[in-house]
Amino acid sequence: MKFFFTLALTTICALASFAQVGFTISPPKYEFTARPEESKTFTVGVQNTTDSILHMKIYASDWSLEKDGKVLYFPSKTLKNSCSDWIYINPQEFNIQPKSSEEIRLTLNVPKEVYGDYWSMLFFESTPFNISGNQMLMLAGRVGCTIYSSIAGTTVKNGDLVGLDFEKKDYRMNAIFENTGNVHLRVKGFMQIFKDDKMVYEKKIEEKLSLPESK
Repeated sequence: MKFFFTLALTTICALASFAQVGFTISPPKYEFTARPEESKTFTVGVQNTTDSILHMKIYASDWSLEKDGKVLYFPSKTLKNSCSDWIYINPQEFNIQPKSSEEIRLTLNVPKEVYGDYWSMLFFESTPFNISGNQMLMLAGRVGCTIYSSIAGTTVKNGDLVGLDFEKKDYRMNAIFENTGNVHLRVKGFMQIFKDDKMVYEKKIEEKLSLPESK
């Protein structure tokens, strides 16, 4: 009696970040392919879904992933693959009227002598707005727009399955994928288990983001 399984993996470059905290943004991500010293202009729409004025701040933050998929945030220009300081934000603060929307124009200025993949999180944050006197609207929150910038002609997509634990009793599997390239990947696939050449179990492997040089 022999047990074995097959594992198929595919990669998709994508990441979305979206939440509703009295306002929404669209789109939730941008993925650029650019050359060194090239500029990319883009817009993000902000919609106020409340009945009150919101005061908004925009700022860029670095981020990375832990092995369990938890997102860690850092100040701008902390990480080597950061493009946070490439993003020109104007205005950095503004008010948005109730039940209305604004289109915010931004520019990504790519420096020279860069290669591979760079990323940042562009945060839109609402802060309490002073309506009149001491009356305050205590609504605060933030929504992130993920920014990727891949440098044209320099990216390498590559990865390996470097670890695998399997428990036959309940068909539990823990696979470790290592991104050995220099661009972000989204890994997904499926697991199949065969017994005497007959498939007895199949499970979809949900998509997971993999950053360059990470597991």
